[in-house]
Amino acid sequence: MNIGIDVDGVLTYYEEFQLKYGMKYFKNISEDKIDKSKPDLRDMFGVSKKDYNKFWAKYIWKYCISEPMRKDASAVINRLNEEGNKIYIITSRAHVTESGFMGKLFRKMLLDWLKKNHINYEAIEFCREKGSEIDKVEACQKYNIDVMIDDQVENIIETSKVCKTVFCFHSDYNKEVIGDNLRRVYNWNDVYDEIHKLNNKEYFSIKPNSTISQMSRDEKINYYNDLKTYIYNLPFDTKKYDNEEKFFMKIAKIGIPIFKLCFHPKVFGKENIPKEKGYLLVSNHNNYYDQFPIISALGCDYPIHFLTATKMLKLKRGGLYLKTGVVSVNREDEVDRKNSSLEIKKILSHQRNAGIFPEGRTNREHAFLLDFHPGAVAIARDVGCPLLPISVNDNYSRKKGDLCVRFGKPIYISPDADVIEETARLKSIIGDLKQQNIEYCEKQKAL
Repeated sequence: MNIGIDVDGVLTYYEEFQLKYGMKYFKNISEDKIDKSKPDLRDMFGVSKKDYNKFWAKYIWKYCISEPMRKDASAVINRLNEEGNKIYIITSRAHVTESGFMGKLFRKMLLDWLKKNHINYEAIEFCREKGSEIDKVEACQKYNIDVMIDDQVENIIETSKVCKTVFCFHSDYNKEVIGDNLRRVYNWNDVYDEIHKLNNKEYFSIKPNSTISQMSRDEKINYYNDLKTYIYNLPFDTKKYDNEEKFFMKIAKIGIPIFKLCFHPKVFGKENIPKEKGYLLVSNHNNYYDQFPIISALGCDYPIHFLTATKMLKLKRGGLYLKTGVVSVNREDEVDRKNSSLEIKKILSHQRNAGIFPEGRTNREHAFLLDFHPGAVAIARDVGCPLLPISVNDNYSRKKGDLCVRFGKPIYISPDADVIEETARLKSIIGDLKQQNIEYCEKQKAL
């Protein structure tokens, strides 16, 4: 299959980049005045052409050189390549069709960026920025493209006339686009799935909970075995995760002794920690720093990919979190929640460790425990990994013995288990661990 791939908005977070830096640059424009249904920053923020040009004069280099590639894009593209598909980059990035120094510079920046992100492709076609839909149609015909992946409305509509299928990479500005041969995708795992569905009608598909609930026990066991295989076989960027875990261990070697020196954490139940990797740590959540005593208790040889709120990445330490392999989630966005859940499942299926705080946020309400979200239990069921229950108390003082980390026995979730009931059981177990921490600290104070 010949696959055509656009760059901006498909390989990059173009919409997010414009919003993030547009709000930073046009500080006088309130968020409620921004029209996210527009693909172009000028229309999005309602600014003049002069201000638009000033913005890009400042940020174009950052975007072209250091803008990160979309999650899983490289792994999916290279897997598709390995499976015999031919990849063609078809882009209408600004300036790439110009002659002279500017054109050469922008073409080189793009080629270098693709190389840096390890994208393998047959050929690249540079299209005009204005009238790109005409050039892209010609490129699709030139390379006999079967599937074109784009985000711009005009390009999607026109290329759908010459391609068997067009994948619309979802954004606010293209959400109204529909078509008989159009498939909407939300991430690169969707791209991989949809291409396989085109090639193989019997390709595994995830069933809704309403369908699964009607299955017999044996049918559920077979389904979840197939699901585990499906998750494991999804494209996985091993090199990326290896690098993140190496950095995690490097930082942990420095940070753990300092943390222990400052807070003297007391650890209980270390014998319950599985020797094998690929387990999901679940803990109560009192403080933004709760991952640190857990890391300290496990040691520097146990890298953990924690699920963290997207807003945490905006903090000064957000860059450090990313380098150590956190998985971010916008809890208000259903699509992002599904994407993050799938990423955690892929990590676990490849025998790496992940961590989730099932309360979903820090407990600032002085409740013993907040309600637990069922996601952690559902993930453990889907990939067949053990849950490792943990309780951390909220005593980040420098008094020796005040900070406790307590590990419970691993919990295994059977395929036919009721997720809600198992979530309640998990909450009860972590509650017991927390109570034991409280009682220990009270005894210490009485001494």
